[in-house]
Amino acid sequence: MRRSIESVIEQWATEDASRPLLIRGARRVGKTYVAEEMGKRIAGDAFVKLDFQTDLNLIAPIFEGPTDNVDAIMGRIADYKRVTIRKENAFILFDEVQLCERALNSLRFFSGSGWRICATGSQLGVATRKRNLPFPSGVRQETMHPMSFEEFLWAQNEGQMADAIRAHSQSLEPYVSHQAALDLFRRYQVVGGMPAAVNTYISTRSIENARIEQREIDETYTADMTDPENGISGIAARKVWRSIPAQLLRASTKKFKYSEVERGGRRAKLIEPLDWLESAGMISINNMTNCIDPPLVPHDDEDGSFFKVYLLDTGLMFYKLGINPRLWLDLHSIPSATLSSDFRGALAENSVMQALQSNEIQTFYWTPPSSWKTTGELDFLLQTDRMEIVPVEVKSARNVRAKTLNSLLDKTRAPHAYILSENDFASSTTDDGRELRYLPLYAAGFIGEHCVKTRL
Repeated sequence: MRRSIESVIEQWATEDASRPLLIRGARRVGKTYVAEEMGKRIAGDAFVKLDFQTDLNLIAPIFEGPTDNVDAIMGRIADYKRVTIRKENAFILFDEVQLCERALNSLRFFSGSGWRICATGSQLGVATRKRNLPFPSGVRQETMHPMSFEEFLWAQNEGQMADAIRAHSQSLEPYVSHQAALDLFRRYQVVGGMPAAVNTYISTRSIENARIEQREIDETYTADMTDPENGISGIAARKVWRSIPAQLLRASTKKFKYSEVERGGRRAKLIEPLDWLESAGMISINNMTNCIDPPLVPHDDEDGSFFKVYLLDTGLMFYKLGINPRLWLDLHSIPSATLSSDFRGALAENSVMQALQSNEIQTFYWTPPSSWKTTGELDFLLQTDRMEIVPVEVKSARNVRAKTLNSLLDKTRAPHAYILSENDFASSTTDDGRELRYLPLYAAGFIGEHCVKTRL
């Protein structure tokens, strides 16, 4: 299945591989598959893979000598693989490199060496916490996420629709296939973007079979977080993981509440497993801000408890809530009231957060400063590299009234704002000449031009 990062890997491999490329991300998002397929496509028989997950005991001795002598390391790799490796055409993949600290550390010495080294790493944010050697410098880092809706369309042989949505996101002209795109987007929300679930759905056309893959992924994640080697409370991490969907369903503010993880839950006990889940790429955290001008910074409070938490994938959200996907897919035959408005709102927000995360966009949610003497929340507030703010309001259906958004626009210099809903593309102009851009929820992945990116 085609992935957006393929063009990044190809550009790196063919134009400037002076620095090793490290592809990081949560487990099961497709890092190994894409890196291996691209390596074979680019280098052919000169592609060499070291699989640290399956052959760690055999591979680790290769890096036991001085890690700054990369030619010696490559000589030992050649001996291990029993092939001739030439610097001018080789593509070397270190797969799951975080499992060997010395191999991870060696990446910095390959920078400028002439060797084309690509590495993948799962849970790098947590796997390297106890490292004895420094995290490698001089390395280009890219992050993979679950498949975006655009990638889901590619996998469905709907490339023309993907291109059309991208074009209409710029022109804001109505899209003649809007309803067809919305139906496919609902299916994407149910299947999610984890490649195993998407591949199973495409090959079998069975939501139920995709759900089996979601269960296996959820069980894998749970096993990871409860591994005693992680140095965190596995019980607490599992409770946090289980609580997130329910916290998103709350009718009032969806601000994360420690007390809903367990009775009497406190930040001191739960912040470390929460941070672990974020570092592992399994959740996304959206901090609150009261700012109305850049730079946007999180709201400062003593216990740091003003934030929302989203799952990395809406497919896992459906699975973890135990919701029958047919209730969501058959909206024409089953009244929408079958699924609560709270669920529809939570699903829409998680979908948008997932799309923004796939583009590495730094996000906040916004509440008015206390001096305004008003209430309300804006789902997302972005900042551009031009020092502008971009408000984003998310609606789960077709009602696009946005009281909080209007309140924010009245007192800021935001040049434009987005309203995402089930409606078609459109635009309007406020009384003071600012543009309101109306996008369907399925176009959320095309928001964010010039927006500030998240930090690794």
